[in-house]
Amino acid sequence: MTKRPSSPIRIALCQTVLPQYRVAVYNLLGAQPGVELTVFADARMGSLESASGQESFLHKLAPVKHFHLLGQEFRTQAAHFQAIDPRRFDLAILPWDTRYANLLPAVLKARLRGGPPVVLWGHGYSRRPGALRNALRNFYGRRADAVLLYTRTVANSLTWQSGFDPKRVFVAQNALDQSPIRAAREHWLAHPEELCGFAAEHGLAPDRTLIFVSRMEAENGIEMLLHALVHLCAEEPETRLVMVGDGPKRTELETLAVALGIRERVIFTGKIYDDMALAPWMLSATLLCYPQSIGLSLLHAFGYGLPVVTGDDIQGHPPEIEALTPEVNGLLCRHGDARHMAGQCLRIMRDKGLRQRLSRAALRQVAEEYTLERMVQGFLDLLTMVDGQQRTVAPRPLSGA
Repeated sequence: MTKRPSSPIRIALCQTVLPQYRVAVYNLLGAQPGVELTVFADARMGSLESASGQESFLHKLAPVKHFHLLGQEFRTQAAHFQAIDPRRFDLAILPWDTRYANLLPAVLKARLRGGPPVVLWGHGYSRRPGALRNALRNFYGRRADAVLLYTRTVANSLTWQSGFDPKRVFVAQNALDQSPIRAAREHWLAHPEELCGFAAEHGLAPDRTLIFVSRMEAENGIEMLLHALVHLCAEEPETRLVMVGDGPKRTELETLAVALGIRERVIFTGKIYDDMALAPWMLSATLLCYPQSIGLSLLHAFGYGLPVVTGDDIQGHPPEIEALTPEVNGLLCRHGDARHMAGQCLRIMRDKGLRQRLSRAALRQVAEEYTLERMVQGFLDLLTMVDGQQRTVAPRPLSGA
């Protein structure tokens, strides 16, 4: 497919929802010279409500319908067929999710009828792997023009172990917009008396405080964190745990804290989305502890310079776990072992030198490696399929520029 150099490349990107953390990514991609980006997403909570109307991309309502067949959940999104219309778009990025019943028909239609190149974007692996599941996912991936992944590790696995053509495998490392995190961190660090007052008000010692920030769901294994706190308090009675978030497990967790005799050691803050409000909690903590299935919370913690302790079941984590290097910016504990988790937290709590070293490395990781610019570069690399031109991401303007 040849594209006239003077005309913008029209990208269609289909997603189930449009979460807040993706808006900054799409804004930077849509702001690139010669790019027109349209994002199709459902308008359920956590989707188009995240957009403010001032974006550099066009967002379109694209309902996702759910149905069950033979005990399995499936989805359809008609926007997949809009995205492959060559009269409207030059590149289509669709979710690499075999639960979409209309995904394979859309990919095949694009190839048979001269549609735009189709890229499947996803993890490239399953956290609940199985031979049939893996074979079906790879079957879909080979029929697309390319696949886009979150990590180089999975990309290498697909090329070396699954036989994907390396020229058709691209990587866009998942990243958070660190600018609001950085601004909140700098604000509170510039007001140390206020930060110390906040910590004192809530009974937090910055070298004896664990924090958890996320939805309280079963897959996160948060019960183990409370059991670990029992062991920690036996060693360090002043230890506190701050639980930021809400979810279906919250009531059960509060009940468990009472049963374990540590309720007075745990602070349940509820939801906090604004980083300026979250920052004093993060900056009053020693580390972020997240038993299992950690995702973007890892990069969020790194933005505040917090080391992370999580389980060593790497396959069970989302792809962001690749940002954690054991003994460099965080520590791993044995999966499901609350006592070992407590021991790893104690190492950081008691060793100031280790804590500072891990903190500096955490900040470097999100400042240099896991950035929006690097993530958007992965999307720009896809455009070589449209016009053969290599592009370098244009950096974001400075605030107030």
